[in-house]
Amino acid sequence: MKKIRLVLFYFLPAVLILIAVSVIMTRSSRSRHEFISGMVETKHVDISSKIPGRVSTLLVREGDYVKKGDTLAQLESKEMAAKVEQARGAMRAAEAKSHLAMNGARPQEKKAAYSLYQQAKAQFDILDKTRTRLQKLFSDSVISVQEHDQIEAQFIAAREQMDAAKERSDMAEEGARYEDRDAAKSVFYQAQNAYNEAIAYMEELSLTSPLYGEVEKIVTDPGEVIGSGYPVITLIDTSDMWVILQIKENEMGKFRKGAVFTGTVPALDNIQQKFSVTYISPMADFATWRPTNQKGDFDVRTFEIHLRPVGALPALRAGMTVNFQM
Repeated sequence: MKKIRLVLFYFLPAVLILIAVSVIMTRSSRSRHEFISGMVETKHVDISSKIPGRVSTLLVREGDYVKKGDTLAQLESKEMAAKVEQARGAMRAAEAKSHLAMNGARPQEKKAAYSLYQQAKAQFDILDKTRTRLQKLFSDSVISVQEHDQIEAQFIAAREQMDAAKERSDMAEEGARYEDRDAAKSVFYQAQNAYNEAIAYMEELSLTSPLYGEVEKIVTDPGEVIGSGYPVITLIDTSDMWVILQIKENEMGKFRKGAVFTGTVPALDNIQQKFSVTYISPMADFATWRPTNQKGDFDVRTFEIHLRPVGALPALRAGMTVNFQM
């Protein structure tokens, strides 16, 4: 009897301790499985320029809210400004040549060409009358053959000069040929598009917001030279946030697209908010959870699940934790 008491005295507390530890571990395990924690994420947008330049002015600070179209920063590029002026000069020169081809000669040139034609025509008319009179005298053998041939040659030369003057006058009135006009117009359009391209690149020096959001980070400072595509400012879209969960496939029984869960946000005084499943996708192999290598076990993949708030929750921020009770 005494031995039994000794056994109970020494071993009963140990047994009670083991039972207590087992109960605590069981409850802890249940507690761990009853809640799944996720992280709030949002869309990040890097604001950059297509062309290199020097940061001239920053118009926002980290934490500022911006609207779509707001100017965030201004860059400067003397090289780009020179290219714009070069393109503008080429466009103006091509435009002037196009107008010259379309409008033809100046009024003074047209008037001068017409006057030369009238002079040649008057000379021809005089020689025509003289030729007619001398033709009768030649028929009556009053003048020699040589005199007749001379007046005939002068008449032909005057007629050719009149025709040439008439052609020059008509050309001055009509202007350039259709092909020349079309070519001049095409050169002008080409120069105009080159100028528009230079202006488009120049507008890239002014960085504007593509969305309504918040300035998360300013990467560069005024005076720094940045390359093409290098981010100057990072924005976050505060209107579109979601919670990311990583769930093993053997625990995905309740997770279906459209399913609604209630989450608790510790950072917002444990406020409760409904979230809807909007995205389910397997993660990469390096994120796959694998069990111990036991006979008969299979590899278990991990899935990434996105849940978006059902209704507005303005105070929700990226990086906050959301706990879901399963």
